Amino acid sequence: MAWVWRIEYIIRSSYCCTIIGTHSLIKNRLEMIFENLNLHLFHCINSFALKYPILDKIAIFLADDLNTVFISFLVFLLVVQWKIYNVVFAKTLFIVLISLLLCDLVDTFYHHPRPFQFGVGHKLIGHGSSSSFPSQHTLTMVIIACSYLKAGFKLIGGIGLVLSLVVGLSRIYVGVHFPFDIVGAFLIGFMLVVAVNYGLKELAIRLRKAIPLLN
Repeated sequence: MAWVWRIEYIIRSSYCCTIIGTHSLIKNRLEMIFENLNLHLFHCINSFALKYPILDKIAIFLADDLNTVFISFLVFLLVVQWKIYNVVFAKTLFIVLISLLLCDLVDTFYHHPRPFQFGVGHKLIGHGSSSSFPSQHTLTMVIIACSYLKAGFKLIGGIGLVLSLVVGLSRIYVGVHFPFDIVGAFLIGFMLVVAVNYGLKELAIRLRKAIPLLN
């Protein structure tokens, strides 16, 4: 009987190894497909760099300074119409701060090199070697857009979404981000806004219930 159990053990071990090996193979294959697609899309956009000097200057401005211009506009609105925009601005700022911590966390556990670290594409602006995923510039814009949309400011939110895409494409054009960094920023930004708003709403409900009990 011992040899029967041994054969059964060998068969089961072989089966488990086959399953694990197949899973690993599929995972590696999918990663390769996504990386190749990411690189292909990057080249489709970044290949225009250095061909048209005027377009390069515009892209550099959009990639570096469009965030600052849009945020400055929102600060101006906050100052002139404090009662209307103070809550949404504070909430948006809070979510942006969370996103900064999240990006640092991602950089610690999943560091994805930037295009110029792979030696691909044309880099038009200086940049450090922090993780390319996700694009913090794009993520900030997406959070602003989604926060203002959620608060009912549809025009500002709609403009913010368009500018988010412009910033994202510009970051690819100047050679510091891959397309999937931008896609990831959109997804993370949307989920952060939804999650934080839900959390704050639940917290407010619990506080309203707790205050009468304290009195």
